[in-house]
Amino acid sequence: MNRRLSKLEARKKALVTSSEAILDAADKEDREVSAEEKTTLDANTVDLATTAAAIDREVSLSGYSTQIEVGGFDVDDPLGHIGNVKSAFEDDPKKGFKSPREFLTSVIGNADRPSAEARDERLKFLATAGSDEQGTYADPYGGFLVPVGFAPELMQMTPEEDPIGGRVTKIPMTTPRVEVLARVDKSHSTSVSGGLTVCRRAETQTQAASRMSMEKIALTAHSLFGLAYATEEVLTDSPVSFAAILEAGFRDQFTSHLIDERLNGTGVGEFEGIMISPALVSITKETGQDADSIVYENLIKMRSRCWRYGTAVWLANHDTLPSLMSLVMPIGTGGVPLWQVNSREGEPDTILGRPVILTEYCETLGDKGDIMLVNFSEYLEGTLESLQSAESIHVRFVNHERTFKFWLRNGGRCWWRSALTPKNSTNTLSPFVTLNERA
Repeated sequence: MNRRLSKLEARKKALVTSSEAILDAADKEDREVSAEEKTTLDANTVDLATTAAAIDREVSLSGYSTQIEVGGFDVDDPLGHIGNVKSAFEDDPKKGFKSPREFLTSVIGNADRPSAEARDERLKFLATAGSDEQGTYADPYGGFLVPVGFAPELMQMTPEEDPIGGRVTKIPMTTPRVEVLARVDKSHSTSVSGGLTVCRRAETQTQAASRMSMEKIALTAHSLFGLAYATEEVLTDSPVSFAAILEAGFRDQFTSHLIDERLNGTGVGEFEGIMISPALVSITKETGQDADSIVYENLIKMRSRCWRYGTAVWLANHDTLPSLMSLVMPIGTGGVPLWQVNSREGEPDTILGRPVILTEYCETLGDKGDIMLVNFSEYLEGTLESLQSAESIHVRFVNHERTFKFWLRNGGRCWWRSALTPKNSTNTLSPFVTLNERA
């Protein structure tokens, strides 16, 4: 037996041993197999089928085997003749099975194998060793008559919902470039209205004039595009609409891409993301703070720098959850957890009174942007063309393939051009606050 075949046989034996151990444990404890054990048994069954098929393929490719193994029989047969094996098999009252359990396990494990060639050799011989009945254990004697079932549902990993799209400020676009007027409010040291001032005056005193500063915020729409090809055969023969599968997949991909751009976009040919906004406030780590950690002082300082905290939300990577849930604000000899679990269905947990949303689009724990505090109402997003789709038979006509394309045109950016200096502090405020790297 060659080395590859030996490894395959060893793997097959290990899988059978694993399954038998689970069944023996359930029998010993006089119980049904648990859900976890059933999952393992099902996985072993699929792996056994794959391994058995690989063994058959290896034997076929080698052209001959120095030893043929069927059940408990080892017979030298360099030319591939199995007469001796079959004879020994017929003389064995147990047909190569050590116990009824082994026989039942083999039957169960071979039920879903795609062809008779991939099945347990002992079950193949059963159809010719004195059997006279029709059955599904061998295709020529009835197996071909049993159809294979097909479930029309498409299994897929559902992507996370968009936590941002419904919170941004929408700007209608009728042209590829739209300019939005904004009042310049960068400092409240003398005015909160872009430069206008008021003052008390005596009856005859002259009042100094003031004026307001304005600026333009430009939104430019860029195309976001997706393309796929499909053969006419798969479109015609698939019991599930393949075009619908493509459309659903691209919708998920467009949503994912836009979430990422709102946070991390470069602003060149795509959205300007929050992480490169000139108004972004980054909180530095505490003195002596451990790498890849979050301490309660970080969140308190983020809270203190957030403009209009009452409408802001926390965004954090899933990696930060263990740290966030363990944070406690010391009060006397005790403390108060910063993370508040919400027991109401559909309501998010909160940190310092505001919702916290875990998302894979934030950076991993310890990197800048792993946790953010954002007021998305200050982010502008304009749509020139919503998601569109089209298909054509002409692009790859000679290949008998159809082309599917999906596209939209939009633009997005933070309209704040700098953080805000409050009237009585040098610590700026911003609707976009994050935590710096802790390396």
